[in-house]
Amino acid sequence: MKYILPRNISTEKMLSFLKRAEKRQVKLLTDGEEKPALQLPIPRTPFDIYRKDKLIKLLNLRQLAEDRSVLEIGCGVGDLLKEIANYKPKELYGVDSSEKMVNYAREYLKEEKVDVQLANVFRLPFPEKSFDLVVVMSEFQHVPDNKQVERLIYEVCRVARQWVILVEETAPEEMIKENLIARTIEQYKAEMKKKRFFLRSVDILDIAATSYVYTSRRNPWHWIRWVFSPLLYLLGFPSSVMKMPTNEEKIPDSELAMKLQAMTLPFATSLDSVFRKVEGTTVMRFEREQLFRRG
Repeated sequence: MKYILPRNISTEKMLSFLKRAEKRQVKLLTDGEEKPALQLPIPRTPFDIYRKDKLIKLLNLRQLAEDRSVLEIGCGVGDLLKEIANYKPKELYGVDSSEKMVNYAREYLKEEKVDVQLANVFRLPFPEKSFDLVVVMSEFQHVPDNKQVERLIYEVCRVARQWVILVEETAPEEMIKENLIARTIEQYKAEMKKKRFFLRSVDILDIAATSYVYTSRRNPWHWIRWVFSPLLYLLGFPSSVMKMPTNEEKIPDSELAMKLQAMTLPFATSLDSVFRKVEGTTVMRFEREQLFRRG
C-alpha cells in the first residue's frame, strides 16, 4: 500500500513542497530560525487520514468560510489554506513571517484564488475588521512569552469582523509538552474576552484510543510483533523482528502494517468516543460581541 495523500493533490506536488516538513510539523511566528511549517499531518496511513479528516470536520469550515472573507495567520506552506479553498470563500488570504514559507505557499496554491503575503504577524497590514473569519492554527503554543501572546491576540481580534478560530494544544493546567506550551482554554477565553470576543464552542480532538494504539510509545503493536516474531522469522523476516519491544513511537509503515491498521481502525475509532480526552488539539471558536448579544 502506498502512502495516502490528500485529495486533489498529486503525489509529485505533495512531495515537492512538503518533503522538508516531514520531521517537524510546527511553525514559529518570530523572525528567528526558519523551519518547515505544516499545520495538518502528512497523511501516510489510515490513522493519519482519520485524524486529519476529523480535525477538518471540527473546524466547521463550510458554515464559517463559505462565501466569506477569510484570513489565516501563520499559513506556512499553505496546506490549511488549500483545505479552506475547497469551501469557496469570497476572499482568501494567508500571511506568514517567513519569506521561504510564503514562496512555498504561493507555488503550492498557484491554482487557487488565494493571496499569500509576507507580513509581521504582530503588525498585520490590514485595516480593522477586514475579514469575516480569522484562523490561527498551532501558533500560540509556540509563543512562550505571554506579552507576545497578548500582542498577537490583539492583532487577530483587530482584523476579525466576526469569527476567530484558534486551534492549539490545551491542557487542564498550563504545561510544557516537548517543544510547545499547552495553555488552558480559560486562558485563551480570558484574553479573547478582553478584546470583546466570546467563546462560542470548544471541541477537543478525540483520538485518545486511536493515538494510543497507533502512535503511543506504549502501543501494543510492538508486543504483538514480538509475540509472533519466531513465526515471522521462520517465514523469512529478518532477525531484527526478534528484538524486544522498545520505546518506538510509531508502528512500521510497511505494506503489512498498513493493511493491519486499515483492518483494525474501525474498532479503534469506535473507542475514541469512550475514552474522552481532557487535553490535546483543541478547536476554539470565538465571536465578536454583537450589539444585542453580549457575551
